[in-house]
Amino acid sequence: MNRLLSQVPRMPRWMPRWRHLRWAACAAVVPALWACNSRRLATPAPLPAVVDARSFKQSVNHQLDLLVMVDNSQSMNPLQTKMSAQLPTFLNALKDTSTGQYPDLHVAVVSSSFGGGAWSNVNQCASGVHPGDDQGNFQQGPGGAGAGSCNMLHSGETYLKNGDGTSANPANFDGDIGTAFQCMASLGDSGCGFESQFESVYYALAKARLEKGTPDQDGDMMHDSNNGGFLRPNAVLAVVMLTNEDDCSVRYDSLLLDPGVNTVTDPSGLGALQSYRCNEFGHLCDGPDGKMQPPPHGYNFQTNTFDLPAGTFRTPTGAGQGGVMLTNCVSEEGNGKTDSMVRAPNGNPDPTNGHLWPTVKDFSGAIMGLKANPNDVLVAAIAGPTVDDGGNSLYRVFAQDNPAANEKDPVVDHSCVQATSDSTKPEYADPGVRIKAWTESFGTNGVFYPICANDFSAAMKNIAERIHQKLGASCVSTNIAKLPGTDKWNCTVTQKTTDSAGKTMSMQLDQCNEQTGNNVSNAPCYQLHPDNTCTDPTAATLFRVCNDSGCQAAAQTSESKDATIACQVADAA
Repeated sequence: MNRLLSQVPRMPRWMPRWRHLRWAACAAVVPALWACNSRRLATPAPLPAVVDARSFKQSVNHQLDLLVMVDNSQSMNPLQTKMSAQLPTFLNALKDTSTGQYPDLHVAVVSSSFGGGAWSNVNQCASGVHPGDDQGNFQQGPGGAGAGSCNMLHSGETYLKNGDGTSANPANFDGDIGTAFQCMASLGDSGCGFESQFESVYYALAKARLEKGTPDQDGDMMHDSNNGGFLRPNAVLAVVMLTNEDDCSVRYDSLLLDPGVNTVTDPSGLGALQSYRCNEFGHLCDGPDGKMQPPPHGYNFQTNTFDLPAGTFRTPTGAGQGGVMLTNCVSEEGNGKTDSMVRAPNGNPDPTNGHLWPTVKDFSGAIMGLKANPNDVLVAAIAGPTVDDGGNSLYRVFAQDNPAANEKDPVVDHSCVQATSDSTKPEYADPGVRIKAWTESFGTNGVFYPICANDFSAAMKNIAERIHQKLGASCVSTNIAKLPGTDKWNCTVTQKTTDSAGKTMSMQLDQCNEQTGNNVSNAPCYQLHPDNTCTDPTAATLFRVCNDSGCQAAAQTSESKDATIACQVADAA
């Protein structure tokens, strides 16, 4: 039975989201909204002859839209627990080091379940219902979209928002954001066994571009009640995947996962209804003739023999044995094996020819196209490695007895295995060929970490640090001049406070008179210090405002505060 998702818009490859850069002598962003404004400041005075007065721009982005894809298929429970344990620390690592505040966060979770293509009755992947087909809708913990068990979210909310510290944009949850995130990301492991990591994220972001609200009867393509309002044009976008198998996304009209075929001897060539079907149709590897070819089917239709050597799975103590080692495996990208003999109940062939969808190229392009500046995107995956530390392939396949069908079915060996306290239940992962290629397609904006580890502290910490670099710190020029004959910076700093009624008040701030430690005697005031948080060598000075004597991070209130700084820059010559 065909299942059409005609109400879900396709994500365009290019959606211009132009960031409006405001020019000032120098602008930096600090608590609580700390957004640059366009009001021109007076030139610092007096103007020393040895100082080159120049204008330079500072674009600081403190909005983050974070989407986490959590594999909810069988065997993922302990891996979800590992990730969940790191989420509060992960969020803390995103805080601005100068203010101690979180960025303005949107945090959403999506599962890997997206049904079985055109088939509504694939085991564990029933069409249109949770947990087998979540259709890219945001999840609020176990229970499915809109019915999750995380009751700290306010009524009707589908993703976390911590707000910007103003009454106009408050947090939409009760309690601690780290605890709420942990609840949302613990999805369980009863989802579809044919994981659709790419498709879930693709449709999640397509819906997230729309406005929040219920579509009209005709599907206005303007509103979405689950994901609408999540994506913001000026926010950094981060997509993180946690999964122990490779992507097996198929288009809504694909016949590849035909549940009526469950044997390697079927003339359709689909093979048994198990994950290996995704490997065989989703990958290409080195062949003996020097040409790329699909992983072996395991049955020779000309000789009617099972032709793949037997083998054993990898264990925590060492590699598996037997089978065939495959090398240089890549995503097939529309060039792999086809299912030309498969037919729908109405007799029509597979319109997708058995190819996985979306391709890595199209999936990556769709995500990049959400931002005018591709550097405003970071993607990360914690998944199954494809090669070992020496660059040697970990992709091995072998034949495994299937007594129920009286045949030998091909399987892919685990590329890593992690021992647990229960020796009978080790954690494992299979080669994430497509997922690894996805992260690599983003260059330095993509990171990949093996999922087999004692814990995910290192991986999550490193991902958070990479995201933090995207958010930027409140940094100004490296070579700021001093007022002649003094140790004071030649800067003018103005702080504008806007209350909940929209009334604004501005005041000029002096440089802080620093006492013991971080204490100051003339708050509110400003500080300038060299800091390795500032990664641009031409703007390596961290700027922050001290609103109290201890220079602590400002508490969230009904007020928003903007600070602008204008400095004379010393002549490097």
